[in-house]
Amino acid sequence: MKHMLCLALLAGTVLLSGCDLEEMLPAEMVSLQRSQPLAGETALDATVRFDIGSLEVAAERGAGVYSLDLDYDRSGYEPQIEYDSSPGGRGELSVRLESTGRKILRGEAKGNKLRLNLADSLPLNLKITSGVGDSRLLLSDLRLRQLELEAGVGATKLSTYEPNPITCDRVRLRSGVGSLDAAGLGNLNFRELDFEGGVGGAALEFSGEWKQDASIRIEVGVGGVTVRMPREVGVRVEAQKHFLSGLHLEGFEKRDDDYYSKSYDGAKVRVSIRVTTGVGGFKVIWL
Repeated sequence: MKHMLCLALLAGTVLLSGCDLEEMLPAEMVSLQRSQPLAGETALDATVRFDIGSLEVAAERGAGVYSLDLDYDRSGYEPQIEYDSSPGGRGELSVRLESTGRKILRGEAKGNKLRLNLADSLPLNLKITSGVGDSRLLLSDLRLRQLELEAGVGATKLSTYEPNPITCDRVRLRSGVGSLDAAGLGNLNFRELDFEGGVGGAALEFSGEWKQDASIRIEVGVGGVTVRMPREVGVRVEAQKHFLSGLHLEGFEKRDDDYYSKSYDGAKVRVSIRVTTGVGGFKVIWL
């Protein structure tokens, strides 16, 4: 979490620093489109790094591995898009938009926009790192095997409204400065989910089609975390003793050092949540 806060503070410093406007360049917006047809791929690894601007990721139906539309300021940013496939059928996609180090007018870079569509037919390992700006991850219809999101400064929205047809081994969400709202996390069919919050609140909604037991680890930052969980899911909460004053657990009973939902013993699916450290509060709301 310290790394995320440093990233966020650095990004904010870059944006807000006072520079001589005569040394700065105005925006020079250009558009770029890329796509890759399917050619026998059996899986996909996708890595995205987007330093500043708005980002959207969604599923793509059809005969393509991926397609993207990018608007960016070429006076200060340079895209690097690489794709390769191994003889075994694994595709590897890397999409980066990084600063060239040239000074640009304050606020101009917010016009950077990336929409990336990924194949809904391939098992997917997805890793996203965003800097400054808002992000939307529309994960419905993707066959997620692993998901890693590291958000810097800005609002992040994540949604999954259809069940993941394969098991997602791990989900890792890290938020720097700003809000994170997630809906339908139960549809991801994950075994493990880690969330680390920085500065800003987070709402994690776990509705969906639960198929297996799972473990969740939450590190609460400044602003607190609200978890919304279906009543039919049995929940056990483990929290550090010094953090108990920030817990709001309606419908739970204490057994030894942990808290159990009233439906825990008879539930077909059980989830363990470990809450660690933090200044903000932690709350569970039943759906």
